[in-house]
Amino acid sequence: MWIKHGYGLPPGEERVLHALSERWAHRLPAVVASWPGAVITEAFEGRELSPSDPLDHWLSAAAAIAEIAAGERAHVGDWLALGVRDRRPPVWKATVESLMESPVVRAMEPVVLRQCQELVPGWISRFIDGFAGPATLVPQDSGCCNIHVSDRGPLLFDWADVVIGHPVFSCDRLLDQAPGPFHAPIIDAFLGPLDLSRDEFLAMRRSNVLHEVLRYHDELGFLPPDDPAHKWLADSVRSQLRVLVEHELAQD
Repeated sequence: MWIKHGYGLPPGEERVLHALSERWAHRLPAVVASWPGAVITEAFEGRELSPSDPLDHWLSAAAAIAEIAAGERAHVGDWLALGVRDRRPPVWKATVESLMESPVVRAMEPVVLRQCQELVPGWISRFIDGFAGPATLVPQDSGCCNIHVSDRGPLLFDWADVVIGHPVFSCDRLLDQAPGPFHAPIIDAFLGPLDLSRDEFLAMRRSNVLHEVLRYHDELGFLPPDDPAHKWLADSVRSQLRVLVEHELAQD
């Protein structure tokens, strides 16, 4: 068996797994037992997806993530009612503006903070303008370390941090960890089940760093300040924002 304790991010991984298992049992580890903040599953079949795996394993993983994303579009209301955080355009502006007022962000160097604040309207517009397709459930850590290659296909076993948003961000970590020559076919495999255009995919992917900043910032509220993970996440929020500012200024 495998036992996992989460940070307590709403609604809790155990609740997400129970809801998903009704529709996607063939893509998830079987839940043995759960309680608030923790879950026990059966041992994972197969082995971890690796950069050394052949292309077809990566394509199967991308297609499986997209298949779930496409199917969960019909259940967005249920997920929101369960407490999943909202990353859709109507709330994106307020979410990013709130981030800029966070003590973690306000602790940045004054010049970088000012640059962030100046760039925020463009970041918000970019996300809202690119978000054309329907929202869905987005697992935010679908990297290869959280996907097992098995005889029954890809198994996805990290559902601790989910939001309702654009499906592109379900594929973000997978692409970051895939070998470079695999990127184009992985994107094609991901687009198919979602009936999503490549143009929209690429437009939304331009917001991936800011999306990850929000993810890390969310986790801070569920960790004590003296926890080493809290410091790591806070530092990551600031460093990712610096990268974003540097990239934007370089484009100018």
